[in-house]
Amino acid sequence: MPYKRTDAVSFADSHWNVPADDGIFWLSNTSVSIDQVRLHNILGKPYWMRAPIADGWNPFFVDNGTGAEKAVFRRVVGGITQEILINPWAGLADCAHFLSRCLKAGGITVTDEHARRGVPDLVKYLLRQPNAKILCEQVDTAPGQRVIDSGVFKPGDMIGYFNIDPAGDYGGAREYSHSAMYAGKINGKTDGGVTCHTVCRFPGRSWVEDSWWLKPPRHYTYTLIHFSDDDPAPNLVTAAALAGWWQLDYSARTEYYLMQSNGKVTYTRVAPTRGQTSVHVPAGTAFWFMAVNGEITFTWRKTGTVEVWTPAPGGGYTSKINGVIPGTLTKLF
Repeated sequence: MPYKRTDAVSFADSHWNVPADDGIFWLSNTSVSIDQVRLHNILGKPYWMRAPIADGWNPFFVDNGTGAEKAVFRRVVGGITQEILINPWAGLADCAHFLSRCLKAGGITVTDEHARRGVPDLVKYLLRQPNAKILCEQVDTAPGQRVIDSGVFKPGDMIGYFNIDPAGDYGGAREYSHSAMYAGKINGKTDGGVTCHTVCRFPGRSWVEDSWWLKPPRHYTYTLIHFSDDDPAPNLVTAAALAGWWQLDYSARTEYYLMQSNGKVTYTRVAPTRGQTSVHVPAGTAFWFMAVNGEITFTWRKTGTVEVWTPAPGGGYTSKINGVIPGTLTKLF
């Protein structure tokens, strides 16, 4: 079924600081069931108290005052908030599980096994989905922002956070260590915000920074995954005319693009020969997206470069790279 991104974002808005709809949340190596800890001291901790729902106790993830969060049962009695601590630790490890539930709400099949195995497995699983397009892969903040600002990346799309800090997540392992859903430029947030658990975020509601980049430079690189179900269908005649080889000249540089009508493109610095239908070792790959007005946007996977081809009055296209570098395009064959 097609991905309904609005349903995914709405689910995230409703569950951003509470357990997801299956009533569990994850620590590093185990899950906690809200129904079990309400009535049974399965954690074996002396601070535990019964928290029956009939008495008004509801679970929340709240600020622990140190930049992390804690899970609690809360209720309000006579205007006073009462709280029972569910489990004391430095923070949740629920981001993969929460994101999997958001995606399920939008219609993407994500098994509990993928969520249980954590962020690296979830990211790699999503990258294999037929409707998933990698707009940029392991890029820094500035190119990631370019891709977001292009408008191709939409609320309901997903960000994988790849750890590059030797003192960072997973003991400094160079691996995907966090995941979040892009929620959009809400409340005038010009860079765009995300929703996730660990630490819980939703733009306009979070008690911590919710800009999509989350941490200062040199902590993460970013992979932006777009689900393409609701993209405008390209004009078939125009798409067919695009297919083939193009030459781009800009800033004393020449590149050769092999355009495919299915939305893929590769480029090389080596001039093609007539009849050539592939690039053995591409210098870069991208997806292209056609707007209703015929404008074509490219997002180059390894660099986060955003290129826009605008239909020219006399036919053909003009090109801009990252919004500032004009280029001359020539259809070869």
